[in-house]
Amino acid sequence: MYARVLRWLASRGLVRPRAIYYIGSSEALPPPLTGEEEAALLQRLVQGDESVKNTLIERNLRLVVYIARKFDNTGVWVEDLVSIGTIGLIKAVKTFDPSKRIKLATYASKCIENEILMYLRRTARTRAEVSFDEPLNKDWEGNELLLSDVMGTDSDITYRGLEEEVDRMLLRKAMAKLTGREKRIMELRFGLVDGRERTQKEVADLLGISQSYISRLEKRIFKRLKKEILRME
Repeated sequence: MYARVLRWLASRGLVRPRAIYYIGSSEALPPPLTGEEEAALLQRLVQGDESVKNTLIERNLRLVVYIARKFDNTGVWVEDLVSIGTIGLIKAVKTFDPSKRIKLATYASKCIENEILMYLRRTARTRAEVSFDEPLNKDWEGNELLLSDVMGTDSDITYRGLEEEVDRMLLRKAMAKLTGREKRIMELRFGLVDGRERTQKEVADLLGISQSYISRLEKRIFKRLKKEILRME
């Protein structure tokens, strides 16, 4: 449901795509490949062009960063997690079989996660034996992060899904800064509670205020959300 709010904000230029940077650098990572670009590179790979592997690795580095961030509260530096995850990505590209009916991002995500998990297990064993049901730490929403939870991640993970997950997390945190009435307006307008989106007039009638006032409040709310989201990025 938060995706509705994000789409609305994006359609009006109130949120922008976030640049992803190399760890410890101001240089932005290259954007992910489009479907057409990836298909063309994979076709060249099938034809024996090994040189495309470097491009496939470079253009999938964002996936490593997104997955590494899922483990950033496990007590391991995110820089180390990205380095370990990159090893998984390299292995994925080197062993990927384009003839199989599986997306490269799906295959690579599992290789990246497995590489990070193996590293976490090795480091955990140096401290103490870690059970799959023993909390590693807490995730970005304060929930306990278990090894069994991480290994159960949906296998069809993609860039877009990961980006949307981060966006929803940022939006929830930004909305937590709103007043009670501002939150209520957002819930009613975008159906965040009951799934039913309402017009400004319907919201105005429910709250007993004028539609023009709702319109003014919305503009203020969206500006505040934009400010909070940009601050957290």
